[in-house]
Parts: sequence; C-alpha cells; structure tokens
Amino acid sequence: MSANKEQKMIKDRPSFPAIKTQMAPGPELSVVMPCYNECEGIESVIREWGAFLSEESVSFELIVINDGSTDGTGRILDRLRRLLPELRVVHQLRTGHGKALRRGYEVARGQFILQVDSNGRYEPSDFVRMWEKRQNFDLILAHRTHRLDSMLRRAICTLLCKIACYFFGVRLSDPNVPFRLFSKERAETIFEKLPNNVISTNLLTSLMIQKHAPDRVLELPVPFRLRPRGKVTLSLLGYAKLCLIHLAELTRLRFAMTS
Repeated sequence: MSANKEQKMIKDRPSFPAIKTQMAPGPELSVVMPCYNECEGIESVIREWGAFLSEESVSFELIVINDGSTDGTGRILDRLRRLLPELRVVHQLRTGHGKALRRGYEVARGQFILQVDSNGRYEPSDFVRMWEKRQNFDLILAHRTHRLDSMLRRAICTLLCKIACYFFGVRLSDPNVPFRLFSKERAETIFEKLPNNVISTNLLTSLMIQKHAPDRVLELPVPFRLRPRGKVTLSLLGYAKLCLIHLAELTRLRFAMTS
C-alpha cells in the first residue's frame, strides 16, 4: 500500500469522542484513628463510630492507622474492613502517634478530617456540635473537661501546652487534644511547611493555624470519659520523656521559622 493511500485511510477513519473517566467523589468526612495495641477495644470503638455516623447521614470514611501493633490488633482490623465498607486500614511499622497521624491525614480524601483516638474516651455524640460549626472554622478543638488522667500526667501536659503556646505567641487551652475537626485544605497549607519526620503533629497544627488565622479556631468543652477497655500503653515516665521530645522539637522548629 502506498504512503498516500495509507494517509487517506487514516484521514477518512471515523473519529469517536474521547471517553472521559471521572474519579468517584470522596466523602465529606474522613475520620483518622491511629492505634497501637488496642485489640481489647478497637472493634467496639470502630463499630460505635461507624454506626453513629451512618445514623447521622454523614458521608464518611474511617481510616485506622495500625502503628505496628503486636497484640493482634491488625488481624481484627483486617476482619472488620471486609465487613464495613467505610473502613480503610493502613498497616505500618511502629513510628509513633504523631507520624501515624500525619500518614492518616495524607491519605484522607474527605473535605473535613476528624481525628479521634482509638481508646474510646470520646463520645461520638460530641462530634455533632463540632460538625455543626465546620463551615465557620478551619479548626475545632475539643477542650477536655473532667479529664480522668492522673494529676501528675495532667500537670505535665498542661505545662507543655503553656510553653508551646508561649513560643508561638498564641492562646489555646488544649492545643494537643486528640479530638479535633479541621478543614483538610487549611491543614495541607500547614503540612507543606513542616518536615515529614515531626512528631508534634497535633501541637504544631493547632499552634500554626491559630497563629495565622486566630478567628478561624474554636475550642469546645467536651468531657473525657473512662477508657472502656484496654490499658494505657505509655507509662508516666515514658509520657514525660515524650513531652520533653515535643518541647525540643517545637523549640527547634520555632527558631527555624524566625531565622
């Protein structure tokens, strides 16, 4: 076949409209729940939150970051995700709470992100008050009332938060609270400024959003209930050491931002 005839056949070949592929829209809410060795209570917590959000008719996904659990938590999560379509599970080697949170935030597809710990210490019904105010604020923090930790543990946490707020020149009652709702768009602008290996994810997110948009942060009083099952995996000494690491990291990053 001559080159001219081949070109004519290609030219005369009927054209078809391009097929456009569309990504399925993400849910409105991504619940990010880091966990470590929570085999005794993780199933009940996941089912409680899933049932509650379904009853509230919220479009959601529940992302559980299994941060290197060694007690069978991973097997429970794998079983549950075959039963619950909204559940997404990420297994990873142990990196610590802050880095596990960052991983969850990065894979979240929702317009809003709710962070809640896997220990069952927060009532799902308290989420409603946060959700109702989501359009007016970039970050909604649950200010823990009736906190049931030991007096020494509370004192260490309070001191860390006061020093952190002083460093960043902001005023927040509980910037490290693990129960918070925020706009993913706003959080992404913060994460772009943070190194990937930071462990002070909660603190830095709260402090930086408050510093740059103080009128877009709200603290709501929320009670702190007893852990239904399981036990605290971090000793008081370990918690104190972790707070010192947080303090050193915050100091380093704060001076790096001003230099």
